[in-house]
Amino acid sequence: MMRINLIRAKRARRRDAGERALVIMGASVLGAVAVMAVVTIGADRELQRVVRENDVVKDDIERLKAELGDYDVIKQQRTDLLKQQKTIDALKTGRTGPVYLMRELSEILTAGKGPTFDRVSYEERLRRDPNVGFNSGWDPRRVWLETFEEVQRKVRIHASARTNEDVAEFLKRLQLSVFFADVTPESTTQVGDDSAGAKHVTFNLSARAVY
Repeated sequence: MMRINLIRAKRARRRDAGERALVIMGASVLGAVAVMAVVTIGADRELQRVVRENDVVKDDIERLKAELGDYDVIKQQRTDLLKQQKTIDALKTGRTGPVYLMRELSEILTAGKGPTFDRVSYEERLRRDPNVGFNSGWDPRRVWLETFEEVQRKVRIHASARTNEDVAEFLKRLQLSVFFADVTPESTTQVGDDSAGAKHVTFNLSARAVY
């Protein structure tokens, strides 16, 4: 009688099935890795593209700034010019004294210029007190006149300034001028500027016109 060993055949079939499962699993893993690699490469390329576009935008912004200037600086310059024009208008409106008195105020409030003064007396005062000297590099646009009144040589000025230091510089120039005497500060008030979100100072002073 012949005997057929079926157990060995079953084991062979099981081994073949296990190997096929391992091959399929390995192929699946390799496929997943390949997909992840493709996705990663695509994401990296997209990131590089976005970075390049961002660099182009930055370059355009810098180029426009170079061509047009800094917006904040231009805005401040415009504000200063408007205030300077307001000062000129105030001088024209309140002009009741001699023309040269108005010209002196204009010189005091002009960049690179200053008051008319006795140089010998000025240098003597500087030797006694260096703090009496005026600042030739001061920007007079930091002060703007609101009103100027002169009646019988009595002068009253209502004005605004960026800071108390600017008020002090303006007063110092008036005190040095040969056209003004008895320059007296009367009041200063810190106020807010809603349009620019900053603060400034308003002040009043009196003086005597010399002419």
